[in-house]
Amino acid sequence: MPGVWDANIKAVYPTDPAHSVTIATVKIGAAFDVVADVEIGSRLNEVVDSYTLSVSVVNLSQANVLVNNHPLVAVPIAPQVNTPRTDLLRVSFPAGWVADEGDVLEIVASYKVTAGVNTDVSSLQSSTFVVVA
Repeated sequence: MPGVWDANIKAVYPTDPAHSVTIATVKIGAAFDVVADVEIGSRLNEVVDSYTLSVSVVNLSQANVLVNNHPLVAVPIAPQVNTPRTDLLRVSFPAGWVADEGDVLEIVASYKVTAGVNTDVSSLQSSTFVVVA
């Protein structure tokens, strides 16, 4: 649980497009989603305006960014009085990306919450997952 003035990513993981369960492998070029489990503390949630979620999938075997959700878009959110906010945010990556069988992938994500002129940021890396044929 974040502090009352904080926003955090608690978890980030790859999943099949139709599910929310973590996957350990992904077929070469297949569509997949990334789920980010996020929280906003109760006081920050009273004055919140928007959030931005940045997600990059890094191919550790080839030392490059496989896919990302850029350009980033700020998503408006309505404040809630004296209650923390929890969400499972999903980013979809379509089929067609290129990697080799056996490549090791990792998700790197950042979560930025804006409240007026104030911002709070959090970042997290996933467990690794593997490309299969």
